[in-house]
Amino acid sequence: MAATEEVPKTYAEATTRQDQDEWKKAIASELKSLIVNKTWKLVPKPAHQRPIGCRWVFALKRDEKGQVVRYKARLVAKGYSQRHGIDYEETHSPVAYLNSIRAMLAKCSAEGMEIEQCDVDTAFLYGKLEEEIYMELPEGLRELLELAEAEGEDDVVCMLLQSLYGLKQASRVWNETIDKHLKSMGFEPADADPCVYTRGEGEDECIVCLYVDDMLIASRQKAVIASVKAGIAEKFRIKDLGRARFILGIEIDYDMERRTLGISQK
Repeated sequence: MAATEEVPKTYAEATTRQDQDEWKKAIASELKSLIVNKTWKLVPKPAHQRPIGCRWVFALKRDEKGQVVRYKARLVAKGYSQRHGIDYEETHSPVAYLNSIRAMLAKCSAEGMEIEQCDVDTAFLYGKLEEEIYMELPEGLRELLELAEAEGEDDVVCMLLQSLYGLKQASRVWNETIDKHLKSMGFEPADADPCVYTRGEGEDECIVCLYVDDMLIASRQKAVIASVKAGIAEKFRIKDLGRARFILGIEIDYDMERRTLGISQK
């Protein structure tokens, strides 16, 4: 798969250039994923509220030789057009403190604990919205669903049910969602840092450190870590990254047998 041009900046550009077939496939794939996820339902345009806009963001994934291996399209809400008190309330979302991550790594090294890592794919799409938010139809959706523009069909909009990238509250809604799930698994957040969770004692002790959608998971037993990953995967699609080696620009060099751990930023 080869691409000779720059990444398109608009839907119109993506769907009219030489490699338009690849971009159209990426757009259709993203839309179908959002539909399966029940991100919205189609409703008549409300008279009492102005729908927010949305746009497409495109990217090319390349291999180590610079060859294009995947065309990627992501639908992003125009969060800058949201109005406080109408489309959103709170936006703050906590993340683990850097000192908490360092303290966790130091504890694991001193006590010979395993440290593994995983992240959640498309994390922001899992949160359910409490606000009533309407969004204009994404470019490409009408064609995908073969919606007619006659008989008032052009007044159809998306009523958002799930969070979407670009929304001002997207990060907060995701944090509330993962927090609730970890608590349902028996974890409790630390008083000093709400993004550090603990469960169990002794050989069964487990620590989860959360930074947005990236998680460090530590325990003295690999089986405990595996069970925690499985519990998270019951609700979310995750990438299992194995032993923790890199987070927040920090490289982790851990020799568990010698109980030595070094960190460096490059």
